[in-house]
Amino acid sequence: MNLLLASHRIERIFGIEIHIAYSLYIIMGLFILQSAGSGIYGTLSMLLLPVCVLAHELGHSLASKKFGVKVNRIVLHMLGGAAEIGSLIPGPRAEIIISIMGPLVSLAIAGISYYMMLIIGNSPAVILFYYLMYMNTFLAIFNLLPVFPMDGGRIALAVVMLLKGPEKALKLVKPLSIAGVVLLCGYGVLQMLSGNQSGMMMILIGLLVYFQGNQELQARMYAARYSSMNDSWRTTDNKYSQDATFTSYTRKNKKTSAQTKEKSESILGSWLRKHREAKEKREKASRTELDERVDEVLKKVKEEGISSLSPGEKAILQSASKKYKSKRK
Repeated sequence: MNLLLASHRIERIFGIEIHIAYSLYIIMGLFILQSAGSGIYGTLSMLLLPVCVLAHELGHSLASKKFGVKVNRIVLHMLGGAAEIGSLIPGPRAEIIISIMGPLVSLAIAGISYYMMLIIGNSPAVILFYYLMYMNTFLAIFNLLPVFPMDGGRIALAVVMLLKGPEKALKLVKPLSIAGVVLLCGYGVLQMLSGNQSGMMMILIGLLVYFQGNQELQARMYAARYSSMNDSWRTTDNKYSQDATFTSYTRKNKKTSAQTKEKSESILGSWLRKHREAKEKREKASRTELDERVDEVLKKVKEEGISSLSPGEKAILQSASKKYKSKRK
């Protein structure tokens, strides 16, 4: 899979690096050979296919930047393209907008191509705009299939997340994505059995979607679980803060003979308070350290996959999960 995505930088557009995978040159050569019988305009439409994919990914990338999400680069490869982001998307609503922008750009190009067909009429160049309309319409509709991590799968995940929460959304979307991948690969097999060699491309796309989607879903599952654990810790910290405020208020306003007793016990009380504060400080430092270590592991899972983790890194996630469960009980 890394060989498939190995690339080199060609340009920077809107501050985003554009990379082309070496595998794209191979598939484009095959496409051009197949389209040779369609004439110059058919061949030109094949050359414009990566440009259409780039426009699609720029739609995602520019929408991401509007939400403050860092876009590292766009990679065009033999199975399409991908915009690689370097920071978290700020919520499901933002993810819906970012995900829908790519297909909208593709549909806009398809609409412009159709309009150009109407203008030029019977000109030989009509074949070029016909192919552009067809390719971009297919690109939009195909990416809107509810299979994660395609655009439709991301939109479905974000919608369910808004309705049911992140953990339930991830559990619901994963089997849906697996079913979609099976259908894609099955369709590719049927095409090959019927003599259509483009079925191999569909199988490769299905496998790429599965591996990338499974990797990101695992990272999101760990992140959602750990986020819930942080929430429970923050609740505990807030409880401590509220108790301290209440105690301070009652001691300030309640003037009884208990004040004399408090003074006689001030040495013991002071020792207990300092002991409690020291313990809380140690626990907070331990939580902060675990936060940082888990964040590093989750970042590695997202970038390299769950299989890249060492036994020690897996132990960190297991430790965090146990602490989360103990807080929930």
